[in-house]
Order: sequence, then C-alpha cells, then structure tokens
Amino acid sequence: MEEKRVKRKKPSAVPSILSLTAVMFMMGLLGTSWLAFKGLGNYWLETTSIDIYFNDDVNESFVKNFQKAVEKKPWVKSTQFVSKEQAMKEMGDKYDPNFMNYVETVTLPLSIEIYPKAEYAKPDFFVELSAYFKQQENVEDVVFQQNWLESMTENLKKIQIAAGSITLILCLIAIVLIQSSVRLGIFANRHTIKSMQLVGATNGFIVRPFIWKFVGYALLAIPLSFTLVWLLFWGIPNNTDFFPMLKTINAHIDFKQLGIFSLSIAIFGVLLAAISSWMSTRKFLKMKIENLY
Repeated sequence: MEEKRVKRKKPSAVPSILSLTAVMFMMGLLGTSWLAFKGLGNYWLETTSIDIYFNDDVNESFVKNFQKAVEKKPWVKSTQFVSKEQAMKEMGDKYDPNFMNYVETVTLPLSIEIYPKAEYAKPDFFVELSAYFKQQENVEDVVFQQNWLESMTENLKKIQIAAGSITLILCLIAIVLIQSSVRLGIFANRHTIKSMQLVGATNGFIVRPFIWKFVGYALLAIPLSFTLVWLLFWGIPNNTDFFPMLKTINAHIDFKQLGIFSLSIAIFGVLLAAISSWMSTRKFLKMKIENLY
C-alpha cells in the first residue's frame, strides 16, 4: 500500500497580524488617553486667571491701553476687560441676587482678567507676576487662586508621572509580545528555513523574505489598530449614548500631537517587527537540524 503523504499546512498569518494589532491598539489607547487628559489639564490651567484691580480714579481708556500692552506678552493666551457695571452684575450673580440694590453705596473698581498659556500657569510664575503688576502705576491689587493652582499643578504632575511609568511598562510588554508573535511565526517556517540553507541559499536570501513578510503584517496591523482606537474614542461616543464623558475629553485632544504620536507608534511597530523577524530567522539558521524537532 502506498503511504499517504501528509501535507504540511501553510502557517497562517492571522495570529501574527492580530498580535501586532493588539499591541499597537494597546499603545494607541494609552497614547490617546494621555493626550486627552493632557489637553483637559491644559484647558483647566488656561481657565485660571490673574485679576488686576485698578484704583477708583482710573478711567477705562487707561485700563484698555494697559490691557493691550499685556496682550503682547508671550505668556498671555487671552485677556478680558471687566467694567464696573459688569463687575457688579457678576458679583450679584455669584453672591447675592439683591446685590444691585446696594449699588449706591458700593463701587467696584475696573479690572482685567489675564488668562495664561498652559505652560506658564505655574504658582511660582503667578507669584512673580503678582509682585510685578502690584508695582505698576494705578494698580490697586492683584488676585489669583493660588491654592487651587498649586493643587492642580501638583495633580497634573502625578498624572504625568503615572502615565509615563505605564507607557514605559507597556512599551516593554509590547516588545516582548511582538517578539513572541514573530518568533512563533518564524518557528512555523523553521523547516523551510533549514531546507533553503541546505540547498545553498545565502543567509541574506533566506532572511529577506521573512523580514518583508512581517513588515507587511505590521503595515496591515497599523490601520486595524488605529481604526479600533478611533471607534472607541470617536465612533461610538459620537453615534451612541455610550461613554458620554469621552465627548468632553476628546474636545481637548491636540490632533497635531495625536498625528505625531500615531506615526511614532506605526514606525515603532514596523521596526520592531523587522528586527524581531531578522533575529528569529537568524536563530533558526544557526540551529542544528536535530534541534528543529
């Protein structure tokens, strides 16, 4: 009787592609979350104002000229002029609905609210600004929420340290997972690799196709992983009632930074797949035939 030849199945590319997709999705998820919270933190910092109150005898023309001079400073994001009438209305809305009944006896000074750029919203810098503005002509007082600002900057530092630590850990996990996935894919082709070597093929000739194969897998994994991130952060929240908070958080994502981060993940994934496939193929080239089984 003739012996039936057992055909060896061609190794599937699906596990390798799914593994690469999962790793890039995990990194994209963390990176997008970090950018979202960073943007939200910057938004909160930029809503912190330093308020300058002027002497009662100062007219609006002087204050508006002062405001224009301040707006030219590189640390200023925006300013707002507050007239006496507007200040009274805001005071009444905030504290006492009947506040306007006392306008005959109460006079509020002209003021401007200065909102800094996020990178300048630091307690020490605000203290320096406060001291500087108090020395200016016709300035009666300078006020800012020092305790709130100190608490916010401290919490943001803790978040950044935590996010950085998690990112480092996930990068190490990603390296291990991608190397394991590539190694398994190369392992399934170990007999082919050794056969090519035995018939005289050079190491470069053998290694090159496997590198390009796994680079191709990584290129397929990139759009798949990015699509999953997009669905989670924008697709589902914008079209359903799930995760309503994400709509608010996503509004503060810097898309320029997101593009740079996405490109970095893509390059990282492709390079790691190429290096891992090169290392794994070289390993089986050096292995003896009897150790392949």
